[in-house]
Amino acid sequence: MIEFKQVTKEYGQEDALKHLSLTIGDGELFVLVGPSGSGKTTLLKMINRLVVPTSGQVLIDQEDVAQVDLEDLRRHTGYVLQTGALFPNMTVEQNAGIQLEALGWPAEKRHARIAELLKRMDLDPALFLKRMPSELSGGEAQRVGIVRALAAKPKLVLMDEPFSALDPLSKRQLQALILQLHQELATTFVFVTHDMREAIHLADRLAVIHDGELQQLGTPAEILAAPANDFVRDFFDDVQQTQFLQRVLAAGFGQKVPTTEMQNLPAFKNSDTIYQWAQLLQKQPQQNIQVAGCLLTPLDLVNYMASLNQGGEQGA
Repeated sequence: MIEFKQVTKEYGQEDALKHLSLTIGDGELFVLVGPSGSGKTTLLKMINRLVVPTSGQVLIDQEDVAQVDLEDLRRHTGYVLQTGALFPNMTVEQNAGIQLEALGWPAEKRHARIAELLKRMDLDPALFLKRMPSELSGGEAQRVGIVRALAAKPKLVLMDEPFSALDPLSKRQLQALILQLHQELATTFVFVTHDMREAIHLADRLAVIHDGELQQLGTPAEILAAPANDFVRDFFDDVQQTQFLQRVLAAGFGQKVPTTEMQNLPAFKNSDTIYQWAQLLQKQPQQNIQVAGCLLTPLDLVNYMASLNQGGEQGA
């Protein structure tokens, strides 16, 4: 568990963070979202002491990170930057194995671990282990950065806007991989983004930060259904227009069927999102659901998303 207790960070006369408190549970995919300059990256960097609070505490498993050995803290925390941040004079295998070497893993064990993770990232070890960073695309370099972050099997992974520089296809592919890895690993992910759609898509819970202050904390569905103030409402305005399941029904998808035919189907609320539905379909691709007395099929979701791209509701 990670706890921020009344943390403030001052830069000269400006406060990047102002008496902010929140808790991140073990195993969560927790997203910090807000506009540029809101303080979300400052908050993330406090976890591994890249930034030190002016006042307040950051605790991991009830231990103040200010009192923890810094080298040990960082060796056991995965960290993914906005770009792969790979050393240009080292191969993919060498870059990905830096923490493992520092932790004393023997070469054979390092090799096996990196090869295993490259496969998980859809990178063929036979093709990529010996490549140099200059031979990688942006998406491939970022995948190697994720491999490096996960190599030592950390309990905590920090991700600072890792997909912001990628093309839309690479971004979607890596978002799907992160969701899959998070489901498989007993690992806490803390993910920073200024993209509200990405936040809604990935988060178990998210914190909305603005001007160094916590605006709202909750699940994506809770925040979309009941924004705490005008800033949160405006920030998620485009998402609110398209992502509720009630919008799928309002667009004419789904069908009324007898209740007896739906009694064994998963029941969703109007205020649940298409992302929650998509996460279910990722596990059970043929699964129908019920919403407000209507039956929705996987094809309804596909057709709804296609309709958004035809200009009916821009920006979804």
